[in-house]
Amino acid sequence: MKNVIILIFAFICFSACQSSTKKENQKTKPEKIQVVQYDKMELNVTGMTCTGCENTVENGLKNMDGVIEVKASHKDNKVILKVEKNKVNRDEISQKIEAVGYKVEE
Repeated sequence: MKNVIILIFAFICFSACQSSTKKENQKTKPEKIQVVQYDKMELNVTGMTCTGCENTVENGLKNMDGVIEVKASHKDNKVILKVEKNKVNRDEISQKIEAVGYKVEE
């Protein structure tokens, strides 16, 4: 009886190892790579006085569709963005900055 249990256990372990090996060896389809063209935007923004202000501007912009990267600086009064081409424009960015309480200079 003990030998039968050992054989059953060995068979189960061997079967489990074989099925996971088969899954690893199956070919997967290559992922599609999407090339995104982007523009860099630099805006002069007044009213930011601290890092809290920078965070407010950055958080307001980074969730916008088309915004890839954003960095605000209260010391330089600037917001620098990387945005997807033809997805978001300067006016939309300016409106969002003004909506969170800061002024964009022309």
